[in-house]
Order: sequence, then C-alpha cells, then structure tokens
Amino acid sequence: MELKNNEPGVATWSDLKTFKIFSVSGGNQLYRNGYQQLKVKVVVEVEDWLWGSVALSQSELDSIVLVDALTGLALTKDRHREDIKDWRYTEREDSRFRQLPPNGPIQGSVPSGEFVYTKDFYVTTRSDTPIDLQLCITRADGKRFLSSKASEFGSLVLIPLAPAVYRSEQYSVRAIPAYYSSQSPDIAKVEGFVLELIVDQQRMEFVADFYMRTHLQIGSSDNRYSGYYVVGYGDGRAIRTSAYLSWERPDAVGRNLSEKGAVAFVLAFGKKGGPVWVRENRNSAALEMRDVFGNFHQLRVGITEETLAVWVAR
Repeated sequence: MELKNNEPGVATWSDLKTFKIFSVSGGNQLYRNGYQQLKVKVVVEVEDWLWGSVALSQSELDSIVLVDALTGLALTKDRHREDIKDWRYTEREDSRFRQLPPNGPIQGSVPSGEFVYTKDFYVTTRSDTPIDLQLCITRADGKRFLSSKASEFGSLVLIPLAPAVYRSEQYSVRAIPAYYSSQSPDIAKVEGFVLELIVDQQRMEFVADFYMRTHLQIGSSDNRYSGYYVVGYGDGRAIRTSAYLSWERPDAVGRNLSEKGAVAFVLAFGKKGGPVWVRENRNSAALEMRDVFGNFHQLRVGITEETLAVWVAR
C-alpha cells in the first residue's frame, strides 16, 4: 500500500471508488458504558479522472472521520467522558475490554489492490440512541466526500444496550485452598476466597477500576490468633483502598488467586503475640470494579465473625 506525498492544496484524484465501513466481528451492539469498544474497519480507494486507482496521501488518509448520518456532524475522536452521553471513537484499542458475541454474520471484506487503504476505529458510547455511521474524507484541496448510504457498507447502524445489572444472588464467594509462608510476625496462616459471577455458564472476568473502601478486620476470640484481616485482589493486583494497612499484605497468594480477571480475598490469621491487634472491627466495606465488557459493579464485601467466611452482596 503506497502513500503519495501530494502538494498541499493539489487534488490528484477525482472521486471515490470504494468507501465503506463494516463491523469486524459482525456485531452492531455495544453497552452504553463508555468503556466497551466495537471495532469497525474502513476501506477506501480513490480514482483519477481516467477512472484508474491512484494513491492517497498520508494527510488524506488521516482526514477520514466517522460522521453521524442524521446530523452530518463528525463524532468526537476521543476517549470516554463520564458526563457526556454521546458516541465517540478512537484509533487505540483498549485490550482490557471485550466485545459482545456477534449478533449477526461477519459481513464486509477488503478487496485486493495496490491502492486500497484501510483504517481501524474503536467506537464507544454513553448515548441511549442508535447511530447511523457514515464516513467522510477530505481531499488535498479541501473538498469533502461522504460515503454513500445507497451503496453496500456505505453506512453502519450501531445499537446501544443498557449496561447489564445483576441480582445480588447471582454473586457468590467460594472458599479456595491457599498457602502462604510468612517470615514476619504478622501472619500465622491464610485462607482464600474467590468472587464468582456466572453468566450464560461463563465466569465473568473483572479487569479495571477496582476499589475497596477499606480492608476488613475483626478481633479474635480464639486464643491461637491475635485477630483477622482481609485483603482484596483483582486481576492479579492488590485492590486500591482508602485505608492504610499496617500489617503484612499477603500479595503472593492474592495475586495468584486473582489472575486472569478473577477477584480474590485473602483472610490472614494474626500470629499469637504478634502485632496484629484489632482496635475496631470493620466487618464490611464497599467494593467496586468493572467487568470485561466495561460494565460497573458496586457491591458490599464482608466477613462473618462466627464462621470466618467472606461474603458479597449488592
């Protein structure tokens, strides 16, 4: 694919030969959460006054924008903003998030040819209104050309979906074997717990925006331990909190249990006679995170004193 260095303001082609847009996956639906992306591919080929295919300049290729067919206005080429309910796009893929399974067959292809050019865009939305996307390219002399809605793949309709909301009973916490060898005077042993949300027989993955208001901590009536505390982990990292943890953080086991989009909680048992001393119980805390489809989850995580089990609820 050759790019031509045209002189500014000089037109070297007369019209569009191919100008189309299609969904790479075949789907046209995405959650209106501002995070999930839908990948679209743009194909463009231009011709000269003798109907022969000719090269585009880099500036002409870079001038291609997505346009709202209803208003004729170009979409904002930017990342999401929390307070603006509109459609946006970027050329950068956010690999943390996954597209929905396609709701239709894959349509559209890239023809062969020396002067056939492609671009990939990633569309996000917070709007609750569908959009009909067209393309616009600006020639070197400033003239603009729109893709034809009458031609195949000259436009693409995208449908926003309300962010998924799950019932409290769909979330569960499962105990999991955990071993942690500590050289500090803080931890006698640990137990592991993994959060589960099963949707369509698949475990939901959580990948971003983890926040836990505070680690949990409770005193011990068992004279073998000085107290208990719980540390949260998400997608292989310790979950951010607003409270300082003055005792050892069992990161090795927590990171391992929370790999590949999992959320884990490590319950640490304070060594008898050690520094783990709980002045005030913190039995529950707010928990936030974003799943692999970009949807936001606000939960509450807690610990039951009688059974030392971790629980979550909406």
